[in-house]
Amino acid sequence: MMCSPLYNRRVTNKKTMFDSQLRPIYDGKVLANETAINNPVVKAALFEMSKRNFEPQRINNYGVWYISDRH
Repeated sequence: MMCSPLYNRRVTNKKTMFDSQLRPIYDGKVLANETAINNPVVKAALFEMSKRNFEPQRINNYGVWYISDRH
C-alpha cells in the first residue's frame, strides 16, 4: 500500500526539529541543535552515553526475568 501524495506534502510542509541547524558534538557522534545542547537533561544523558562510547546499554546481565501480574 502506498502513501497518498497529499500525505507526503502535508508532512514535508510541517516544521520539525530537523529545520534547526544541527551541530556535531562528541567528535561528530551526535548531531544536536542549540536548544538540545543547552538543555541540562540532554547534556547529562549524552555525557553518560559518551562514557560507554554510545554503545547500547547492557540491561539484562543477570539472566532472564519473567515478570507477570499473575500471583
